This record gives sequence, structure tokens and C-alpha cells, in this order.
Amino acid sequence: MSSPTELPVDPESMKKLEKEFSMEAKSEEKKLRSAFKDMHNHEKSEAKASKSVEKAEKAVRKLEKLELETVNSLHAITRKHDIAVADLHNAQAGLHTQRQQLEKHKQDLLGARKYVDQVTKDKNDHDRERLDKLNQLHSSPPTQTGGPSAGTSGTSTGASQERT
Repeated sequence: MSSPTELPVDPESMKKLEKEFSMEAKSEEKKLRSAFKDMHNHEKSEAKASKSVEKAEKAVRKLEKLELETVNSLHAITRKHDIAVADLHNAQAGLHTQRQQLEKHKQDLLGARKYVDQVTKDKNDHDRERLDKLNQLHSSPPTQTGGPSAGTSGTSTGASQERT
């Protein structure tokens, strides 16, 4: 955001500055909506991954139970036991992978939340700056061009500057 040293007083410059502020506000609003949408997508991914982990944990518990039952009948069904152990290892590997994915989604969500917080803070700061400048712009009296009072104030300012 450009910050001129003096606020313009002519109507054309004021309108241009107000339009620039409006465009900046719209751009930041769009950026904020995009950040919220991104965060929402991360939340959905995290929820889906969490559900997958719960499902995988349930599958692991079920396979662990099956493995225990298979050990009790080991003499009769050694081959079935070997298959259950292999399934258990596959399920544990899947659970490990899904837990890693869940952790990644949690980190992504944390980053998205931090980004939304920063964008919101930046937007609020910029909104305050724009409002302050607009208030200053609208509250400062317009300078007169020409006329006896304008000439007098110009000479008195020049004279006071020469004294300092």
C-alpha cells in the first residue's frame, strides 16, 4: 500500500485514492475467502483421514483378536494363522501410513489456520489504516486556490519559515 506524505485535497485525487482503497479491500477480502476455503478443505481432509485411522484401528483390533484365536487352535490351522499374521502386518503398515497422513493433514491445517490468522490480522490492520486515512481525508478542510486569504497564508508561512 502506497503511503503518500500528504493526503490529496482535490476531488479527483481523493476519488482516485478512495478507489485504490476500495480495490485493496476487495483484493484482501478475496484473499481471506480463499484462505478460509483452503482451511475448510484441510479440515475436511483431516476429518477424512481421522475416520480412516479409526477404521484402520478397528481393523487392527479385529485382526489382533483373530490372531489370538488362531494361536489357540495352532495345531489344526497353522496355515490360517500365517495368513492372519500377514494380514495383521499389512493392516499395521496401512495404519502407520494413515497415521502419517493424519499427522500431515494436522500440520497442513495448523499452517492454514496460522495463515488465516495472519491474513485476518493484515486485513484488519490495513482496514484501520484506510479508515484513518479516509477519516483524515474527509476531516481536513479543503485548501482554497486564489482569493485574498490564500495569498495571505502563503506569505505568512514563508515569512515564518525564514525566521526559523
